[in-house]
Amino acid sequence: PLWVGISAGASGLGLTLFSPIAGVLVDRYGRRDLLLATLVAEMTCALLMGVLVHTGNISVVYVLLFAFIMRVNGATRYSSVSALTLDLVGRSNLLKGVAANFFSMTIMGVVAPVAGGWIIRSLGVPYAYYLIVGASLVSLVILMNLKGIKAPEKELSSHVEDLIEGAKFVFNTPIVRMLILAILVSETFGWAVESMLPVIARDELSLGPEGLGYLMSAGAFGAVIPSIIISVVPDIKNKGMLMFIGLVCFGSGLVLFALSKQLYSSLLFIAFTMGSATVYESALSTLLQTSVPSNMRGRVLSFQTFSWGFSGMAGFHTGAIAALFSAPVAVAAGGVIVLLNGLRIGKKLILLARDSQRSVSSRLDS
Repeated sequence: PLWVGISAGASGLGLTLFSPIAGVLVDRYGRRDLLLATLVAEMTCALLMGVLVHTGNISVVYVLLFAFIMRVNGATRYSSVSALTLDLVGRSNLLKGVAANFFSMTIMGVVAPVAGGWIIRSLGVPYAYYLIVGASLVSLVILMNLKGIKAPEKELSSHVEDLIEGAKFVFNTPIVRMLILAILVSETFGWAVESMLPVIARDELSLGPEGLGYLMSAGAFGAVIPSIIISVVPDIKNKGMLMFIGLVCFGSGLVLFALSKQLYSSLLFIAFTMGSATVYESALSTLLQTSVPSNMRGRVLSFQTFSWGFSGMAGFHTGAIAALFSAPVAVAAGGVIVLLNGLRIGKKLILLARDSQRSVSSRLDS
């Protein structure tokens, strides 16, 4: 459990350290071009890892370095994708666009873990990395056909000035500050479940790589359902209430999953947990993007990506707790904290979100 946690921690560290810089890049340069660059980098890293494993030259150091570099690359990728969503669908359809984005990711999340588990069992670990190379190549070809995305206007200020300006905006805007803090809590204590899934699958449910793939696919399948519903229903006005419900259910689901000792109930609870997380993340991303001016969007969204890195770094303390007690104890403790935080900010979240949407509407009408 400790090395699993350390690997997740290295991954989160890379995402957190580079995210603020990535936000500046997203606000300054073409988001499509940045995405293309990240896909090329991802293919290169995965290919190198596959060759290292294939030739028997792999070591723990290389695994940790790969996790770190992939998340450094991911910092730019995630911020670019988030900013591009509003560029493509517009403000009025943003919640649906965010949900559709989650849908596309979770569909692959259903297929990829099962395929990865089968490939590892049947062909070996190197071919799992080669699968990443192939998937990235397909994404690269599709993205190259995306046209009509304008690059941001060039800024006269320096990169450092842009970075400071973005940080000031986040800390001085109540709704944005509260949303970022909510992400930090849920990522640090809730999403740490991701680093513990292999441990729970092996030690608590007696599952191998293929069984872990089914567990991960169940979570992804659970996320698909709300993403479909949100993307097709009429626009939900009170997104603060939607986020509150998702956050509370997310924390509750983590506790239920940690307490489960049977495979089928674990599959059900992880699906419920990830479905709730999709509701919470979709509402939060929409609130965040509609609460900031267009020229600040990349930098503000980079703080969201910055917060995502804490789910990986949480592997450090979660791995330690799991080593001292057990993985279920670590996951359940995180779920309780997420649940309590959701209850704590619930009323304020709903009111602030409502006020923020009114102010945004008034600015658009004027």
